[in-house]
Amino acid sequence: MRNEHLIDNFQSSRTTIRKRSRTIAARPRPGRAGSPSRTVSGQPGDDGGAGKSSREVLVLVESEGAVFDTLALRHEKAYLPTFVEYFAWGIDPLLCGHLWRSLALSSRLRGQDPSLILLYALRLLNRHAPSIRRAAVIRALDSFLSGQSRDPMQLASAHEGSPERLILSWITASEKLVASTGYAASFPSAATFLRMVKEIAPNAAILVYSSFPESLALNQWEVSGMGDCFLRIAGAERGDFPEYVRMALRNGYDQKPLLVIGTTYPAWLAAQTAGARLYPIVPFKEEESWKFLAETYFPAFLKGQAAFVDRDERDFVRMMFDDLDAGFRKSDPWLETSAQG
Repeated sequence: MRNEHLIDNFQSSRTTIRKRSRTIAARPRPGRAGSPSRTVSGQPGDDGGAGKSSREVLVLVESEGAVFDTLALRHEKAYLPTFVEYFAWGIDPLLCGHLWRSLALSSRLRGQDPSLILLYALRLLNRHAPSIRRAAVIRALDSFLSGQSRDPMQLASAHEGSPERLILSWITASEKLVASTGYAASFPSAATFLRMVKEIAPNAAILVYSSFPESLALNQWEVSGMGDCFLRIAGAERGDFPEYVRMALRNGYDQKPLLVIGTTYPAWLAAQTAGARLYPIVPFKEEESWKFLAETYFPAFLKGQAAFVDRDERDFVRMMFDDLDAGFRKSDPWLETSAQG
């Protein structure tokens, strides 16, 4: 029986969807009932005056890691230091920190459940520095992630000193640090782009997906001064990013050309779900990515010419599809040295 949490299957197990007072409404266009979905390769729309486009388009934006620097903040301030504290076990702390940072921010695990990142980090460490104790934690964590609820409190029933209680201690310590980090800053160029959309494409609709609970996500956007930059915002209650896209398409949004803007593997899956194009916000090149989107890519998208825009996306493609084990073997020979020591 296939485990849902394994590395080659990153679909979230969330299923609860909560309705808000502002639900996604079907918007069928006249004469378009039953028409097939359109993608960014559709026909160019009519341009309005003063450099504006009258084209009706839909833009789906991933909040964490793309608009807000949330992923870097939380991993650097919370999950990374607790990983080193609880699981280094004689391995160079700098190495452990490098491993966590690479997996959490620069691999296809970016944006995934921290417990899943922990499982993969422990497996890599145990492959290079075998440990009976670490192997026991891996088994316990694997069993925990295989469950449907993934409720950390189920780990509390284990005896003191067990691998389950150690995992629970790591989760608790990490969450306490996360709670103290506050909101992450937004990328300035992201805010510039979102405000620009309303000016150059008055008929564009912006939907935001956040991995935060909906009320928390909405508050973050309002605190940042961007509460008026989108039409709808969806939180974790609506499922993962691909699941939310499927729901949006079922409610009439398949009538418009669609662009997904994101920085994670779930964002890539969301674009695949919709048969749409993904514009990647490349990690550590966020400002550059947003500026190119505003100045070159999005104007071409409005004209139906995004496919002809020349942009180097090799870094993002590598992050999505490179073999993680092979990548660490090639880029970190000192991992082997540390293990042998």
